[in-house]
Amino acid sequence: MTQETRPLYGELVIPFEAQDRSGVIEEASLMEDQTRLMIEEAAYFLAEKRGFSPGYELQDWLEAEKLILKG
Repeated sequence: MTQETRPLYGELVIPFEAQDRSGVIEEASLMEDQTRLMIEEAAYFLAEKRGFSPGYELQDWLEAEKLILKG
């Protein structure tokens, strides 16, 4: 005996792989690029604020990530 599977509420179900995701992937990539640029800029300004003293690059980057990603 085979059991027939039906979509919930009579909706058409399209497998995820069959959907055209190229626009979504492109938009996500652009958002990642924009976020990275914003973090880079924030890290630069943090470094500038402390006079570009060497040895704090990672700290600047992590603080910039926190500032950008929390908002």
